Amino acid sequence: MKQNKILFLLCTFLLLFLSCKKKQIKSVTNLEKETLDSIYICLQDSITVPFLSKTNYKKAIKTCNLTISNNEFVLGEYGLMGPSSILKKHFSKIEISNQNIVIKHVFWETKDGEHFIQVWYQQKDNIWLPIEAYKHNKSTQF
Repeated sequence: MKQNKILFLLCTFLLLFLSCKKKQIKSVTNLEKETLDSIYICLQDSITVPFLSKTNYKKAIKTCNLTISNNEFVLGEYGLMGPSSILKKHFSKIEISNQNIVIKHVFWETKDGEHFIQVWYQQKDNIWLPIEAYKHNKSTQF
């Protein structure tokens, strides 16, 4: 836990240093600029359950691309346990058993460093839209 805080503080310092330095660099590419801007914005209070529960994946990642975990799975391939069991209220048993729904599952760490926010997305019309956003204390065991 102490190592995580030290690492977090070191990364924060480095990111702040880089965001200050970017004003002095004239030849930063657009991709690098977007990445630096996203990292800086991420240090603000933008990663919250209300924001993430209404924001598509692309915009959420643009706001904060520093995720703890970011993966996809097919609904029904594995049992829905722990926080993922919340998906049972959004899909019928038949939909789950068909195993044809791809879910994107993303974790962010909150600014206070004590919580995770998990968001589950489903793709509709080539846009990943949030199904559910859930905040929990890091020390909570599932």
